[in-house]
Amino acid sequence: MRPFLIYLLLLSLATLLAATVTSLPRPPLTEPGLPDLAATLPHVGQVPQRPRVLGYERTEFGPGWAATEGCTVREAMLLSAGATLHDCRVTAGIARDPFTGEELDLREGVEIDHLMPLSAAWDLGAHRWSAAQRQAFANDPLNLVVTSRAANQRKSDLLPAAWQPADRRARCWYARRLAVVAATYGLPLPAADVASMTRTCRMDVVTRHWLGWSVDL
Repeated sequence: MRPFLIYLLLLSLATLLAATVTSLPRPPLTEPGLPDLAATLPHVGQVPQRPRVLGYERTEFGPGWAATEGCTVREAMLLSAGATLHDCRVTAGIARDPFTGEELDLREGVEIDHLMPLSAAWDLGAHRWSAAQRQAFANDPLNLVVTSRAANQRKSDLLPAAWQPADRRARCWYARRLAVVAATYGLPLPAADVASMTRTCRMDVVTRHWLGWSVDL
């Protein structure tokens, strides 16, 4: 083979290798202590599909963010994400958006997402709770995530069969955390969403094994 052709072959192989490496997903989002999906799902009931229960209003879950430590739950979540606060206002802070994997400036353009949407919780059983129970649920950090306004709006009130984090590394984490929320509050999940969550985490295990990641999720 001529030297020039060998050079072209090596260049093509190098380009292909570089493209493969850059396209590989980064290690998955982790949360110490979060149980495996298989350990949580037996404690979560299932329904054939999400019912639609009339009467949902955001105010059914309280007038807004509850007060805590001199500010509100919203500021407490931003503080836990790495924000610097002054008089309950964020003055600095950078975090990673768990839904997109992108850098998040905590001073602007951020929202606190309810992992289990309040309207979904209402449909799946929260309409039978007391007002105090609903307010506690709406302010529980277990069900709260700091994310961008754009990501939160895309998620809206959807569940896993209709929405998944844009960052594929976060999808199994999202499924596992959602399952914990559902189990903790005795809320069932629609069968299609459970199936989607199960597939996501099964694929996550395969990906980690293939890439040789030894990540404790």
